[in-house]
Amino acid sequence: MKLLKNLPIIILATVLSSCGSSKKTTSTYWVNSSKVDCDAGAGKTTCLQVTKADDYDNADWSNFYAPINGFTFEPGYLQKIEVTETALNSENVPADAASIQYDLVNVIEKKQDPKLEIHDIWAATHISGDPIEIANNNIPTLEINTTEMRAFGTNGCNSYSGQIKNITSDAIEFGAMASTRKMCMDMLIPDRFDKAFNSISTYKKEGLTLSFYNEASDEILRFKKVD
Repeated sequence: MKLLKNLPIIILATVLSSCGSSKKTTSTYWVNSSKVDCDAGAGKTTCLQVTKADDYDNADWSNFYAPINGFTFEPGYLQKIEVTETALNSENVPADAASIQYDLVNVIEKKQDPKLEIHDIWAATHISGDPIEIANNNIPTLEINTTEMRAFGTNGCNSYSGQIKNITSDAIEFGAMASTRKMCMDMLIPDRFDKAFNSISTYKKEGLTLSFYNEASDEILRFKKVD
């Protein structure tokens, strides 16, 4: 009889213990060397980009909206990390919060991102193999900021700026560029530059020279590093 009397208490304790427990798993991520603009529901912010692929250079990066407790993001560095993922009780999680808690176990590997080599200001010297021979103050320029994943510059007449959607060790994808709308005396170089810029697919850096190629592997723009 004593056991039967205590049975409801035992069942209740088991249920409460079950409700309080959380499912925990461990995963390994590569964290990209730069954050990107993202919409986290409450407004615009910046997010980490992560992948579970071993080949991070050709990976499809995903925006990561939740914090990783104990992890320190370092711009310019790729980090391979081990993380525990704990599923939280949905009843205790606010509607706008993550349902999984991420905690850093350890940093497995950290390396400087080779894309930093093109993080600089560049002046155009050639369009489709033709040297640009105009006054210095009208030479097209390109500033690549791999930390913010942004690009800025001038086509020789109008200023432009926009997002860099993706960079690997040899490929780059620019987003839509916002541009001023001036009409200059000679629009030949600006128009040729815009057409070439919109065809960029891959790149190659050699010393102080940065070249861009289209999908057919034809060089369409060549730049030199600005001192």
